[in-house]
Amino acid sequence: MVDGLVLIQSKLKRDANRRIWRVAGPAMLANISGALVSIVDIWAIGHLGSEAPLAGLAVGAFFMINLYVLFSFLYMSTVGFVAQSFGLGLRRKIIEVTMRAAVMAAGLGLLFVLLSPVIREVTVRVWNPSPEAAEAASTYLRIRMLSAPAIFVSMTAKGFLIGTQRARISLCLDLFLNALNTLLTVTFVMGLGWGVAGAATGNLIAEWGAAVAAVVWLGYLIRPARVMATVRRVGFWRVGLFREQASVNTFLFMRTLFVQTVFAMMSVSGARLGDEVLAANHVLLQLVFVATLAIVGMSSATQTLVGEAKGAGNRALFHFWSARTALWSFVVAMAMTLAYGIGGGAIIAAFTNVEGVRAAADQQLHLVALWPVLAVWSYQLDGIFIGATSAKPMVWGAGAGASVFVVAQWLLVPPLGNEGLWIAFILFFIVRGLVLAACYARLANKIALVARA
Repeated sequence: MVDGLVLIQSKLKRDANRRIWRVAGPAMLANISGALVSIVDIWAIGHLGSEAPLAGLAVGAFFMINLYVLFSFLYMSTVGFVAQSFGLGLRRKIIEVTMRAAVMAAGLGLLFVLLSPVIREVTVRVWNPSPEAAEAASTYLRIRMLSAPAIFVSMTAKGFLIGTQRARISLCLDLFLNALNTLLTVTFVMGLGWGVAGAATGNLIAEWGAAVAAVVWLGYLIRPARVMATVRRVGFWRVGLFREQASVNTFLFMRTLFVQTVFAMMSVSGARLGDEVLAANHVLLQLVFVATLAIVGMSSATQTLVGEAKGAGNRALFHFWSARTALWSFVVAMAMTLAYGIGGGAIIAAFTNVEGVRAAADQQLHLVALWPVLAVWSYQLDGIFIGATSAKPMVWGAGAGASVFVVAQWLLVPPLGNEGLWIAFILFFIVRGLVLAACYARLANKIALVARA
């Protein structure tokens, strides 16, 4: 029996790099393709010849992007729970945790739709744009918010696909969403002249279309009869089981809230340093965003493979996948660092031709180039803890990092200006990584040692 386990484990290790990239490659492409949704909207509305629609779109799109990010816990927790069940080979449990996640996602989506008039009003008031831009933002959000149930259910579907290591299907769903959104947005905005309402309607139809496609695909993979048998089972509706998944979701939400708060504070603090710095930091944060897409794509492989090992109770494989994915995460991060170090100036020049903004961005380019190799560890360890569905340490790490960021910018910005702000930003990620690294051994010790390498 032990010899058999060792043989299986050895084969897994031989195929390790292929298994990692079978998930990470499509996940990276899916992340990059997801960024195209807002780019298409900006392109279409940006050609209407008026500032107000574009300003209104900026408010609405910013809100929807943050909605995606804040509720990404639905995806992350589903990956962890499904990957662990996948590691155990328990098909019924995979279906159960996926369906519970889908029920919670649909419920949250419907609640969001019911509250959308209030949320829309508050959002527009907080931003307080011009009356014309406010009307455009309200129109965009009124239509786009109706897609919340579709967005949330799609997140759980993608969590199932990544958790069962079917990343290519997840990529296909994202490509379908983006192709449909591009076609509809261009048709509605440029062809029919619907303006901001056309962009929102294109997104709405595309997101519901992608959700339907995801449900149909899951139905094919799981089989409707199994789904119905699962939800009819009395044990499926046990409050304790829903509470277990909801607890992880809550901690993941808190972690994400800390992260998003730091990003928001970067913009606010940059604005206090002047328009040139604000604009320069916006350009530099796009470089951070692109690097994040690549690093998080690798983190998807970490989540599912570490979760599989944890579910199987195999501490040796848990350590192996943690280390091997960490190696590849570092390679990806180093590639981004080299790309920004060598070509960062050209990238900044492509973003803007305003000399003052380019000069301000160039001054901090060395810190942005270092960001991937310094921040990658926080994302890598996030992936490990997501796969293990151990979310509480992630809150500790994000909370500690946010606290250090606040103190560091208070101390460093007065003497160093924007450079101090970027140092504080980098410290946030370093502290996150250090806190999670300190918790790693305790997490690993909870896993039974089933086989030795």
